[in-house]
Amino acid sequence: MKTVPEAERYSTEDSETNSEELSEQKSTNVSFSFFLYRLIAYADARRSIASFIVVLSVVVLVDIIFNKYLFVPYIELVESLSNASLGGFAELDIGFAPEVWQALLGMILGTLILVISIASQSIPKLIDLYMKDVPSLLYIWLLIISGGHALIIKIYGEIGIVRESSRIFNTHFLLTICAIIAFPYVFYILRYTKPTNIINRIYNNNMDQITALTSKRNRALSHIPDVVEYQQYSIFEALNQLDDILEFVSFKELKADIVHDMCLTLQNYIRLKPDIAPAFFKVSPKIRTDISFKTMVGQFGEMERNQSFYEQKCFRLMGNVYIRLLEHGEFDLSSMVTGEMANLGLTAIESEDEAIIELVIIRFNTFFRMAFKHAIGTNEPRNIYNLSFFYGQFIKYLVEHNKVDQVKSCFGYLRFYGVEIAKTFPKVPSVYFDVAAIAFEMKKLLEQIHHERWDIEIQKALVNEILQVDNPPDFNKDDLDEGIKLTNTVRNIQFGLALFYQSEGVEEFVEQIAKDILDDLDYLGESTFYRVLGMIEGLMRFGGPTFWEDTDRGNVNIFFTHNKDQIDGFKKRLHDLAEAKLKKKTKDKYFLTNTEMDLLWEMSRLTKVKEVEQIITKVANFELILSELQNIDEARLEGLVSLREKLNFNSENPKLIVTNSRQVAVGTLLKISGIISGSNKQKEIEATVQLNTPNFIFVNISSTADSKIFEKFSSLTVCFRPLRQKMIYQFKAAPQGTGTNKLQRIAHADAVKIIEEL
Repeated sequence: MKTVPEAERYSTEDSETNSEELSEQKSTNVSFSFFLYRLIAYADARRSIASFIVVLSVVVLVDIIFNKYLFVPYIELVESLSNASLGGFAELDIGFAPEVWQALLGMILGTLILVISIASQSIPKLIDLYMKDVPSLLYIWLLIISGGHALIIKIYGEIGIVRESSRIFNTHFLLTICAIIAFPYVFYILRYTKPTNIINRIYNNNMDQITALTSKRNRALSHIPDVVEYQQYSIFEALNQLDDILEFVSFKELKADIVHDMCLTLQNYIRLKPDIAPAFFKVSPKIRTDISFKTMVGQFGEMERNQSFYEQKCFRLMGNVYIRLLEHGEFDLSSMVTGEMANLGLTAIESEDEAIIELVIIRFNTFFRMAFKHAIGTNEPRNIYNLSFFYGQFIKYLVEHNKVDQVKSCFGYLRFYGVEIAKTFPKVPSVYFDVAAIAFEMKKLLEQIHHERWDIEIQKALVNEILQVDNPPDFNKDDLDEGIKLTNTVRNIQFGLALFYQSEGVEEFVEQIAKDILDDLDYLGESTFYRVLGMIEGLMRFGGPTFWEDTDRGNVNIFFTHNKDQIDGFKKRLHDLAEAKLKKKTKDKYFLTNTEMDLLWEMSRLTKVKEVEQIITKVANFELILSELQNIDEARLEGLVSLREKLNFNSENPKLIVTNSRQVAVGTLLKISGIISGSNKQKEIEATVQLNTPNFIFVNISSTADSKIFEKFSSLTVCFRPLRQKMIYQFKAAPQGTGTNKLQRIAHADAVKIIEEL
């Protein structure tokens, strides 16, 4: 009986023995798999030789089998069907057979040369593809070997060596079969050279290679560098073939098929990638020398970490394709490229491949830079317009899958490119509409994010991005064309977004957008600002969901809003905010009291354009509106006097040309002359202005004698020189007696003239 330690020892030994056997078996399996792989790879690389060997072996083998087992039954069958004894076939003349085989071979090869030569003019890789077409290789070698078979039979027959079965096999079977196949094969070649079939063949072959990477055999061989290098080169070569064909073909349908197949290949690859051995993603030396990676030497380490070398290859090719399509003006195809990129992004999102998601974002940004440069050079905005839509579509997928960080990054990129486009307005005015296109995509996304109930702080940050999309930090909006100022399409989008938030009851965002729109007040001016608001209101209120013209994206009206019932409320909010801002700005600038500000605001509403600026900057308007004011009580009277002084609308202003007596400043020395009733002698006295109201000038006469003389004047001629001017003014007026403040009153004159310039 074994002790416990002995049992454990024997158990351990058995375990080690089993482990060694499994390891040896696994090693044997890998060796066999590698041998099989090398054999298949050799045959695949030399398909012509492999086809020759296969056909030769089959013909020889079937000839032997026919001679031993089928020749006699075949003779008996023929005799039974013909009811005649055929005798031997030794005397059968087959001298015609080599010539027939030569003619058949010549017809097929001539057809091939003609068809492929013509087709290869537009499809440069066609010859390479044909040399790997197994059915063609097998059939051509069958013709050659069968012809050689007939020639050998004839030569041996001439020297008396006759093999009757071979004669029957060649003429009755091989010749008949090859002749029957000849014409279907010609049609097969004609279909083969059709570009769509070639593209589909390349795609299918490439997908077969990619799918094979997930097999157990390929996973077991993934540690062998030569195997991995060949596999990587094979799937790269398919993409290069498609890219070469794309550059040569001129038909849009073919280009569209190629772009779609390239992107569909990458989508399938991304889905299959988790099942591929990790060792496969080490970038091999042959891949490092690929034309697409010549300038990416320092990024191979990152590619290996992210397992993204194949995606990088596809993205580089897509970028090159996009540039070529832009340069050739093929807007629909260039838009298709960006649409396929959005689909690639969706596949990466569904596969939870964060590295590829980032690469898709980078590629979209690269497309934006390419389209932007093209727009500047050609003054063509439509590529950015289309790209904005598909970038927005990709971000929509991110929102649906709650990719918050990537959404925030993409909003920042959209804002950046919007600012870049806005800055180019003086040079390329037509592209300014693309800023609105970007804002429209951001608006749609913000509405979706609100419905998804994202965190309010995140939404606030994203709303801030759309408000900055047309606001370059170092750009002077005064440089904008007047037409752009009046039809700022970005404001239309932001206005519509505010209506949405107002309908949803999100007052914080409504206020945020309203305050940003209010910034236009500074450079538009009050009247223009209100006019622009009216234009936006009309566009929102009467615009339908479709436009009356067609674009690359249909006739959708990007300025349409479903929240028309919110227009009046938001418009009133903007007017109230504008009034408050204007009042505060004016009060702070001129140090006005509330009464003075109210008077100024009332006067501004009486102007034609209803603008405060028309009163505070134009003295003529101030004087004109002053005469129209009503219900002027003592408080309002004092306010008007003070308002004139603070606005500097009096003779103390060296730039003011005095036009009426209401503009005479307090403290001005007046020389008053007149004729006393009953006397023809003119008297002259001096007085100082103590108060100047809209009704009278109140003056102080220092001497009692002069005061008595003033009271006797029936009419006055007043001369004065403002302290800060070099002109002497004169006006005629009538005395109005003494006021309640013990000051002498002079009626106002609406005409003041300059009598001397010093």
